[in-house]
Amino acid sequence: MTPTTPLKNLLIGGKILRGAHTGKPTSESDPLYPVVGIRALAEDGTVDHDNVEHLAVRNETDIERSRIQAGDVLLSMRGQFRAALADEKCEGHILSQNLVILRFREEADAALMVEYFNSQQGRDALAALSRGTALPLLSIMALETLEVPALGGADREDLAACLAAYREYEALAHEEAELTAQIRDALVAEYLGVRQ
Repeated sequence: MTPTTPLKNLLIGGKILRGAHTGKPTSESDPLYPVVGIRALAEDGTVDHDNVEHLAVRNETDIERSRIQAGDVLLSMRGQFRAALADEKCEGHILSQNLVILRFREEADAALMVEYFNSQQGRDALAALSRGTALPLLSIMALETLEVPALGGADREDLAACLAAYREYEALAHEEAELTAQIRDALVAEYLGVRQ
């Protein structure tokens, strides 16, 4: 059985950082910031930069607290729980109010934590802590107490290597599926297509 620990024990300063309250600008003079919201959290655990919006921040004091750093784990706190690992392109972006920043200590592997949160087991654990049925909602206090896997050195490295191999295989399988679809389309066009 994998040992566990409360999530806050793996975070720098034991703190979960809230996103900023953002929205459309109220005047033309309002500065706009690149904001990562729920739509920008891709299914594969990355940030989809095409869905990063430029919005105003309602409270200027929220800006520094909600600035994203590369390596941060971004976690949605309502609806369908999803996590993503912030890359260098996210550096300095602002996180929206429905998400939190989990800034893991060095001995915890942020990429593996994203894998855990996006797994069925991780989503079930988050759902068990949430309130509401129509739109599940997590509180920061509940999230701090979430028991998460605490893998040691060798186990952590082995899992990271296995997941890297899986991702490589997944990418190759995706390319193969696209090629197969192109072959099918070419055959249909050649033999069933209407010539003009």
